[in-house]
Amino acid sequence: MEKNLVVGGSGFLGLNWLAYLQQHGADSEVVVFAHEKPAGVEFPSFVTFVVGDYADATALDDLFSAHHFDRVFHFASSIIPAISSENIRQDIESNLLPTIGLMEMMKKHQVSKLLYLSTGGAVYGNVTEEKVKEDYPCKPISSYGIIKLAVEHYIELYAKLYQIDYLILRLSNPFGEFHRSPKQGVINIAVRKALKGEVMTVWGDGSQAKDYIYAADIGQAIDGLIKAGVKNETINVGSGESLSLNTIIQRIQAKLPAFQVEYKDAKLTDVQRICLDTSKLAAKMNWDITSFDQALEATITYEKARLS
Repeated sequence: MEKNLVVGGSGFLGLNWLAYLQQHGADSEVVVFAHEKPAGVEFPSFVTFVVGDYADATALDDLFSAHHFDRVFHFASSIIPAISSENIRQDIESNLLPTIGLMEMMKKHQVSKLLYLSTGGAVYGNVTEEKVKEDYPCKPISSYGIIKLAVEHYIELYAKLYQIDYLILRLSNPFGEFHRSPKQGVINIAVRKALKGEVMTVWGDGSQAKDYIYAADIGQAIDGLIKAGVKNETINVGSGESLSLNTIIQRIQAKLPAFQVEYKDAKLTDVQRICLDTSKLAAKMNWDITSFDQALEATITYEKARLS
């Protein structure tokens, strides 16, 4: 049985991955290494939780020594796009350098498989194509996107130098269960504010359009690509459908009519339009995702339960 390390496994996407494994009969042991265990979250029986910071080389070395890992899942990110450019040094120190340290530890302990969750919109920047393929020129407009792209390049370098097989997934904008951030993730935040009767601030005129992926569907992509033996590839993971923020607001208002918004000037670091081309993903596995309305309904149910 494989033993896998999930760095950042107690976060939004990490918890969705663990839920996917639990629902589909996990055939591996999982060690979650994260800053803290979220209140009210019960990990499945196949999970061992270890508190720690992956920027701590000693703690990481101890962890790798205690467990003989087959694969590392890197889900950790300690800064959000909107504020990343306000403290670029912090972004480098908390995201780029610890990732280099993680790969150094993989090299030392001879762990040769890495899956990294990157970002679609932030690494590509503002685009001119209706749908963006993986070979589109990347011109990120935030520190967050620059760091994510730099990490991708270092992963590719380590693959060449030290034979670490990687899989880089460029995600579109995830939403759904296990979301907790008050600052990142517009759909969950909008639903939360609607349920609490609060006004949501929209930066710009609401015409900005992006694709959104139901977080529970990401596990399907991870699992499908690994089982298909895909390695040393960078792959978009998204819905393939672009929705404007105003459209999303209208869909939420249709379900929660009291929801109100206010508009303010757009931020310079916000990507205005992007939709990921997922044809590469679909060519490698059966990519069948949850409809937006069904995913939105599930998100409302989750946020209601959190508030109750």
